[in-house]
Amino acid sequence: MSDHTPSLADLRREIDVLDDQILDLLRRRAEAVQRVATTKRSTGEEGFLRPGREAQIIRHLIARHRGGLPAASVSRIWREMIAALYPVQARTVKVAVHAPNKSAARWDLARDWYGSTTPLQLCTTATAVMRAISAQPAAIGVMAQPEDGEKESWWPQLASRSPDTPRVIARLPFVPNPRGSLAELDAYVIANAAPEESGEDRSLLVLAMTESAPSIARISALLAQVGLEGRVLAQHRRGEDGARVLLESDGFMAADDARLAALIAADPKLIDDAVVIGAYAVPLPADPA
Repeated sequence: MSDHTPSLADLRREIDVLDDQILDLLRRRAEAVQRVATTKRSTGEEGFLRPGREAQIIRHLIARHRGGLPAASVSRIWREMIAALYPVQARTVKVAVHAPNKSAARWDLARDWYGSTTPLQLCTTATAVMRAISAQPAAIGVMAQPEDGEKESWWPQLASRSPDTPRVIARLPFVPNPRGSLAELDAYVIANAAPEESGEDRSLLVLAMTESAPSIARISALLAQVGLEGRVLAQHRRGEDGARVLLESDGFMAADDARLAALIAADPKLIDDAVVIGAYAVPLPADPA
């Protein structure tokens, strides 16, 4: 063996040193978060969720990451750390998981993003998730992907301008793992928090329609007329009295976006109302490694 070739004992000692350094940096990061919480309280700023900021952190790390760990693992490590420090800024954080079929996969999706120490509650109905969020301001809901014809649609419950109405703040998975069981599963995250711009976003809006089966082509034409590029994700009929349509649009839309009023004015006989129910940072592509 060459004198320049480290022994296994040398390599293990190097790992021990690195572990100590990593732990010291984790402690320093936790202390920095504590200072952030103290500053927030002194300035009167409320809330612990910064969905746009969190997305920017993960995007930066994945862009900087090279080799070794898969991107999904890097994301999981940081998400564990971020979620573990939520209680520094909020007393009790809980995640209510909307799993109509008691899906263990959606539970795993929530655990992946919100860490091993955050309490999770399985809810078989969207109403149960809404109750959990209403009862606890620091609760987060992980909601099933909307579908046409589903028995209970959760997204129409967000079509209100009341400040107490939860909003969509994220979409999961943010960093997909193509080798995992969650590769084909998507979910939206809702909370009593304002959506936050991340730099690359999509917005969700709900149209209240006077027709029970509105024309998708007509809706698309109206969106284009006011400068919106939207895609219909789901519809929810309200008997013969009309329907609600869930749309996704590129870019970040504020609740008072002027295009909403323009959209209603473009065909007031067809559109009763248009409400932004949230926005989310565009997830990263699957890790090619």
